[in-house]
Amino acid sequence: MKVSLVHDYLREYGGAEKVLEVLNEVWKDAPIYTATYEQDLMEKSGLEVPPPLVHTAFTQFLPFRYQLRKHYFFLYPLAFRSLNLDSDVILSSCSYAAKFINKKRSLHICYLHSVPKFLWGYETETPSLETIFIDNYLKPIYKGILPQMKRILRKMDFEAAQKVDFFVANSLITQERIKKHYGLSSKVIYPPVDINEFGGEVVDKGYFLVISRLSKFKKIEIAAEAFNKFNKPLKIVGDGQESANLKRLSNSNIEFLGRVSRERISELLLECTALVFPTDEDFGIVPVEAMAAGKPVIAFRGGGALETVVEGKTGKFFDYQTSQSLLKVLKEFDPSRYNARDCREQAKRFSKERFKKEIKVFLEGAWKNRT
Repeated sequence: MKVSLVHDYLREYGGAEKVLEVLNEVWKDAPIYTATYEQDLMEKSGLEVPPPLVHTAFTQFLPFRYQLRKHYFFLYPLAFRSLNLDSDVILSSCSYAAKFINKKRSLHICYLHSVPKFLWGYETETPSLETIFIDNYLKPIYKGILPQMKRILRKMDFEAAQKVDFFVANSLITQERIKKHYGLSSKVIYPPVDINEFGGEVVDKGYFLVISRLSKFKKIEIAAEAFNKFNKPLKIVGDGQESANLKRLSNSNIEFLGRVSRERISELLLECTALVFPTDEDFGIVPVEAMAAGKPVIAFRGGGALETVVEGKTGKFFDYQTSQSLLKVLKEFDPSRYNARDCREQAKRFSKERFKKEIKVFLEGAWKNRT
């Protein structure tokens, strides 16, 4: 059985790329197909995938592909359609266009991180069509064609989903959206977390921690505004387009660390008081990593955190994505109520070993039933 892996694009390192790394560990020789691959950037970010395995579509050779990536976004479905894979099974890691892969007679299993939020009306890091096009001299034209463009892209996305043989969802939220927008059933297999990476000694050095890309979607300004008033140390790991704005609005008790190594992230988690997670993610790997380090999570009551964090045992929720709501919970938060052992036991539910076993059993079972 020959397996090929397909991934939307390799230009940033996040939860989806961590999943791809583990899929590569399971199928070590499987080729990886993607729209674009920023090799230097991904290697600096820590992606552990052998570069010789990576194959790209024509979108890799477009002029200024990284700088104009927002404008080329609509070519990605065509890019995946243009690829010809010689595989028995295609396993796509997808939140947008990888599901468009030309499967021919292959069995296509799609591990879906999210439906394309920019098409289906959800808040997202991906720029809306309006953001991409309106702020330029073509504004009058684009205002007229954008509604039709959205309808066409939604129709294309729906039709591509119908050609997938099996969907695997990364969370119950994603499973619900697959049913709602595509009318299809799916199996939930939670993403992998390398819990052994966070197995060091647990201490509390008195600071709270945020680990995130710094984009508007992530709502990190909520944490900054809350800690301006809470006046306890907050360390923020990550960078992004909102970095400068966040630094401007933050008081001196908030420290920006930028990108750091995986080893440093482990140290920071082991030594923090708690992780602060203000984002509404479909799953969200960082809260599980915090629990693997024995630390509680203060999370927004929404998205995948509701499936990973146990309120009163491994963390506490705030009800609204506002600094006031977070600040109220911070003032009530008592770290002594949380046990490192309980946090680590909860994290085991999402271990890398569990994911490897479940995805391998699912793929082999689907292939066996087909043949």
